[in-house]
Amino acid sequence: MSSKTEMLLEMLEDLNRASQGNVQASLIISTSQGLPICTHYPEGVDEGLVPEEDVIAGRSMQIQDSTSRVFKELKRGTFVRMLVEGEQGYIIISGAGEDALLAVLTNKKVNLGYMFFMMTRVARQIEKVL
Repeated sequence: MSSKTEMLLEMLEDLNRASQGNVQASLIISTSQGLPICTHYPEGVDEGLVPEEDVIAGRSMQIQDSTSRVFKELKRGTFVRMLVEGEQGYIIISGAGEDALLAVLTNKKVNLGYMFFMMTRVARQIEKVL
């Protein structure tokens, strides 16, 4: 593993620890290619509840692209972060500089305010590394 990859993985692991085990998957996604740059699946997560990294990356890019157009049309400024709630948990997508997105799948027990805070912090770190 390269040192850059190791740093990115450590950021995702820190995000998982900060969530107190409520993160089910976290990814750093290239916005130019729509592919995962780095992925973290915590130990003990039920594989039946979490899709493969390519599926998460592709769907996250679709959501972000559509939302960015809506933000522009409704004059809400540029995309910062988005929360999508489902019966089983949340998808949180955050910008991480011009070249990346940070996508996190969580269960319903997560503290959303703290997760937003931590994701903003991690997104800034990702931007510096990339």
